[in-house]
Amino acid sequence: MNYTFPFSAIVGMDLVKRSLLYHAIDPRLGGLLLMGHRGCAKSTLARAFREILPPPENAETAPFVEVPLGTTEDRLLGSIDASRLLENGEWSAQTGLIQQADSGVLYIDEVNLLPDHLVDSILDSAASGQHRIERDGLSKTVSARYILIGSMNPEEGDLRPQLTDRFMHGILVHDNFSVEQRREIVRIRMEFDDDPQLFLVEHQKNLAQLRAKITQVRQQLKNVEITENLRTEVAEKATALDLEGVRAELGVLRTVRCAAAWRGETSVSR
Repeated sequence: MNYTFPFSAIVGMDLVKRSLLYHAIDPRLGGLLLMGHRGCAKSTLARAFREILPPPENAETAPFVEVPLGTTEDRLLGSIDASRLLENGEWSAQTGLIQQADSGVLYIDEVNLLPDHLVDSILDSAASGQHRIERDGLSKTVSARYILIGSMNPEEGDLRPQLTDRFMHGILVHDNFSVEQRREIVRIRMEFDDDPQLFLVEHQKNLAQLRAKITQVRQQLKNVEITENLRTEVAEKATALDLEGVRAELGVLRTVRCAAAWRGETSVSR
C-alpha cells in the first residue's frame, strides 16, 4: 500500500507550502509549477496537498488525478462513442483525466516532457473551468474546475515560455537546508518509513485543523477588501511591463487577498 507523506510533516519549503495553501483557499489562482532537481520533494509536496484540500459536497476527499508520462490524447481529454450515439441516441463518453479532476487537483509530474498540444489543452481547460470533448464531428462540454500543479526538472528539458507563463505561480524548489533542518528531515523520514500508519495517525489532527482553517478562510475571502491604491499600483506595474491581458493582475490580487485572509485581516493595501 502506498502512503502519502503528510503535508504537516514537511520541513521547510515555506514558499511552496504557502502557494499550495493559497490555491486551496482560492482554486481560481491559476496553477503552480514546481521546478527543481530530482529528489527535492516536488512530487511529495504535490501529493501531500491532497490531504489538506477540503472535499467537495457529497465526497469524502477531493479528487487527485495524476497524468502519467506517455498518456494518450483520448485518455487525457476523453472520447465519445459516435456509433452508439447514432444508433441509440445515447451519449457514451470515456471520461478523461481532465474531467476526473473536476473539483480537485490535476497533477503532472515532468510536465516538460508532455507533448505541447496536450499541455495546451490542459492549460486551456484549467483557465476556462470547462473542457470540450470533440470526436468524429461530435462535441460535449464537461466541467473541469481543478487546481493545476505541474513539476519538472529543468535539466531534463525546458517547457516553452508561452506555457510556463500560464502557470500563475512558478517556484524554483531549493533544498538548501540548515543542519537543524536536515537532522529533523532525516528523523521524520525514518519515523515515517518505520511505521507509516502510526505516523499518519499522529498527524491526522494537524491535517484536520488545516482543512478546517482553509474552509473557514474560504468563507471569509470575499470579505477581504483590496484598496484602490493597491489596485492602481498593480495596474501601473502591469502597464509598465507591457503585459497582455489582465491575467497577471488577477493572479497578484487574488494571491495577496488569500494571504490577508489567511492572516485574518479584512483588508489589504500592499
